[in-house]
Amino acid sequence: MKELNYLADNRQITLNVNLTMDVYFKLDKYRFPQVVSNILSNAIKNTPPKGMVFLTLNETDDYIDIIIKDTGVGLVQEEKNKLFQKFGKIERYGMGLDVDIEGAGLGLYISKEIVELHGGQIIVESEGKNKGSTFIIHLNKIIDKFQ
Repeated sequence: MKELNYLADNRQITLNVNLTMDVYFKLDKYRFPQVVSNILSNAIKNTPPKGMVFLTLNETDDYIDIIIKDTGVGLVQEEKNKLFQKFGKIERYGMGLDVDIEGAGLGLYISKEIVELHGGQIIVESEGKNKGSTFIIHLNKIIDKFQ
């Protein structure tokens, strides 16, 4: 999380974290943090300076949603279709956007694979260009503290 705070500060992005700390579920402690870190990093990099990124957690009796929302450049349907493909990088160069994107386009592909191995799914929502994006990591609850 330290690296993400540095990245957000460097890009003048406000990072709002609102997590419930007494939620229990079984995850791969090495791979799953990579998913959250990757999606948060993408949100920060695709949000212009002075923007905002939100990390929240919603819980019901049956599932947990980790929600990462940004005020960034948003996505059109064609881009949403490409997001989770291997090497599915979306090029933003020459579009007049102040974003900081590097990489091969494997991060969301790998993240999707990890989430699916946990029996979950990643849902992406965006109303279009310059309208921000929301990524929801939807996981079925496996264990509960009081069971």
